[in-house]
Amino acid sequence: MSERVEETAGPVEAWLGEVAAVSGQPMEAVREVLAEHGVRAHTALPRPHRLRVTEVEFEGLRPTPDTSEEAGSGVPFRFHWQLGPGVWCLASSGKNEAGKSSVLEVILWCLRGRSGLQRDVRTWLHRVRTEFLLDDEPLLVEMIVSGGIPSGAVVSKETGAVLVSFQGLKAFEESMDAFMMGRLGLEPLKTQQKPRGNVEALPITGELSWPSYASGLHISRAGLGHLLGNESKNALPTRLLELFLGAPWAPTMVAAAVAQKVVAAQLSAARQRAAADALARQAQLGELTSRLEVMQTRLETLRDQGQAAADLTRTYQALAAAAKEAGDAQREMAAARGQHDALEEQRQTLASTLQAAQEAAFAKAFFHTLMPTVCPRCDGKVTADRWAQEQHGHCSLCTSRLPDLADQDTGPLGDEEAEDKESLRQSLVDVQRAVEEAAGVLAACQQRATTAAHALVEAEKAHKTAVESPPAADRHALELEVAHLEGAVAERKGRFAEMDAAIDIAPLEQANAVLKAAEKTAHVRRTAALKEVLRAVEQDIVTMGRALGLEMLQRVELGTGATLTVWKGGQQHSYGSLTEGEQLRLKIVTTTALLRHGIHSGVGRHPGLLVIDSPGAEEVNSEDLQLMLQDLVKLTELAPDLQVIIATARGQDVASIIPDGQLRLAPVGERLW
Repeated sequence: MSERVEETAGPVEAWLGEVAAVSGQPMEAVREVLAEHGVRAHTALPRPHRLRVTEVEFEGLRPTPDTSEEAGSGVPFRFHWQLGPGVWCLASSGKNEAGKSSVLEVILWCLRGRSGLQRDVRTWLHRVRTEFLLDDEPLLVEMIVSGGIPSGAVVSKETGAVLVSFQGLKAFEESMDAFMMGRLGLEPLKTQQKPRGNVEALPITGELSWPSYASGLHISRAGLGHLLGNESKNALPTRLLELFLGAPWAPTMVAAAVAQKVVAAQLSAARQRAAADALARQAQLGELTSRLEVMQTRLETLRDQGQAAADLTRTYQALAAAAKEAGDAQREMAAARGQHDALEEQRQTLASTLQAAQEAAFAKAFFHTLMPTVCPRCDGKVTADRWAQEQHGHCSLCTSRLPDLADQDTGPLGDEEAEDKESLRQSLVDVQRAVEEAAGVLAACQQRATTAAHALVEAEKAHKTAVESPPAADRHALELEVAHLEGAVAERKGRFAEMDAAIDIAPLEQANAVLKAAEKTAHVRRTAALKEVLRAVEQDIVTMGRALGLEMLQRVELGTGATLTVWKGGQQHSYGSLTEGEQLRLKIVTTTALLRHGIHSGVGRHPGLLVIDSPGAEEVNSEDLQLMLQDLVKLTELAPDLQVIIATARGQDVASIIPDGQLRLAPVGERLW
């Protein structure tokens, strides 16, 4: 059924549907939770990238027992080595302090940004330069080292552009972390762990990035206890196993697992808070109920004091009546004032209109008697001819027809104008009378409002005296206290009775269910993808292990959590219980087998660089060491992009195995640099 769903809906939609079904949550909620916590489906990983060192060069001053503390004193040294694909080896003849491991650490320092050099060796360095190919792009890390502190840049050799610049140990590590994670298409490894000494605290989340990934490039004595990488914290070996084999769905599983643990811790804390809150509310309810009973009993003892209650009732009624009277008086006064103001405004308007009409009439009469001598527009003089037109009834300025002088015998105003003026005057008289009447009503209302306000003040004083009298005051206070307690008890018995932080818990429960389902379903898909290839890897581990001297090796089981169970000599062993020599062989052959299958499948994310420090140091005889190197050489022949860099003190044992030109052997008793 699941396969048919994936065929029709696609792997991502099918996975989301399965998460919704397993968690019992709606699809919309599933999408929201996963987006909020940064969990997304990784059905296929980006293409693998390849990393290969092409050149390493460094120089500085190495002190001697007789070297003074003066700056610039000591023995100058310089090391330069050009490399290519395949197996490359730094070797000495039985001398352990020949500088082999330091060369490896210089290379790793330039690639991962984190230094593993001994502090004194780092202070000897003055200039470091490492070139490497990232896919097909030639890059250069060049830095000046002063007192062990680097400053420099990562430069593109093709364009000369500075891609990263840094100054200081921490800045170098952070810069290379961001640069390499982006260029190799890797995502940070999400982690979480419980704080020490506080089991109830939320887990501390974090990320492991490029320096942690880079531990999969390095095999050394210090990390023999771990099958992959150099440490086991935060499930790093498991993440490296997925890196070697390019396991789909692994990032989804890890992201969901980390987010789920954080949400689970938050949910546990919320539930504990809810339980504590419920107990606290129950205790508060008991205390409030007891106090309510006491207050009610005290209130009952005051019920016989009827006179105080009667006085209080009487003064309250008087206060209510006074308040009503004051309110009515204020409203009537406001209405009277409004009426008066409206009439006064009307009176002023009529008076202004009448005055304007009178002034207009007089102005008209005045201007008709004028004899203009010049034009008011252009200052031109009025000629005698123009004046002559006045005799014929035309204006001497504009030649318009003049009104008949016979119409002007009524004085300044005509008949109609006189009638309008008289009407205005009569209206003004009527409005003036109405204004005077409204003023009388307003004055009466103001007097009533003043009297009512005074009565209200007196009623308030009388009621306050009654309330503050000892019996009434006690009863009033008790009534308020009882009402308050009754409300508090009802509230806690009502809508707060079942409250157990559900508002906080419900979203967390939903997120926890979704993230659990997301981790479970992604884990199934990731494990199914890994198991098939792990069986083939196990066969290679047995075959190569026997070739490297583990003659009693019968079979191994490589778990999806990067665990290795070994059967040899008829007994079952864990990887950690083996001798250091056996661990070294199995770690190398396991890493080699994983690289081989990752490269063969085309999905392995390991960048194809392997640095091995002292593979012959732990109980490995010459024949076994030679077989181990032969197998690595064969692996690089099958995978031309693979590069293996080895450092060993057994130069004579490996000289015949390492291809010509790829062995850097220090003279007997001397250093490489």
